[in-house]
Amino acid sequence: MLKHKSFLMIVIGVMLMQACNLPSAGTELPAQIDPLAAAQLTVTAAAAQNPATDMPVMTVPATLTLAPTLTSTPAATLPPAVTSTPSFSYITVSVATNCRTGPGKSYDLIDTFNPGQTIEVLGKNSSGEYWYVRSPNNQTVFCWMWGFYATGGNLGSVAMFTPPPSPTSAPSYEISYAGLDSCVGWWVEINMKNIGTTAFKSISISVKDTVTGVTLNSSSEEFTNNDGCLSTSNISKFDPGEVFTVSSPAFVADPTGHVVKATITLCTDDSLGGQCSVKNIEFKP
Repeated sequence: MLKHKSFLMIVIGVMLMQACNLPSAGTELPAQIDPLAAAQLTVTAAAAQNPATDMPVMTVPATLTLAPTLTSTPAATLPPAVTSTPSFSYITVSVATNCRTGPGKSYDLIDTFNPGQTIEVLGKNSSGEYWYVRSPNNQTVFCWMWGFYATGGNLGSVAMFTPPPSPTSAPSYEISYAGLDSCVGWWVEINMKNIGTTAFKSISISVKDTVTGVTLNSSSEEFTNNDGCLSTSNISKFDPGEVFTVSSPAFVADPTGHVVKATITLCTDDSLGGQCSVKNIEFKP
């Protein structure tokens, strides 16, 4: 840098000396040279003779490149799930519906279906009121359900099935203590009501006085009621829905105030045959 300044001062000094030697007035002057222009030319020549590397170079900083603005991508919205229609015959129910071994309440209950379940249909009864279905709760279970609360699809080709025969209800009855009666001895009266669908044709009665330890037994193909010493009534068959009071064998000793246990056995055939049902009762006359 000092080298350049010294060279420039020498050039300017030469130019000033030349200016002092200008010719006087009246003398034809050669073409005048502009001192500033000469100085500029000299500087330019000097720059050409000296490498540019000797002069300071200003470095322009690189243009800053801004990072791209991040743009959030909205979450992808999945299309709604497609619900396929079953290809098999099916129904659904609007209320909880029982499913039984046959088309009717007389058949045993197997399962219960809830609204929203898809139930496969395999058959129907002749009236079309009941469907024979596969349980959605257990694929190995098949049963009959009432179709009143059911709707479904692909039901046009459902085959007609013959349901099993109606079940025979087990014989059943109720008993209660009716009182104590006497004439020659003392006997207890037992009220009975046939609440089943089958008639009874024979009976066995056993009574025990738990104080004396005496036990009395009797069996018959008739149902007997002793009305004191005055009369006796008998029936040969105890029909469904019928009510009858039966008398036990008579104790010799008065059982009043004692705990008495009685066992009643009713059977659907004579001589305690067929289906039999046993009831036990305990009371204090």
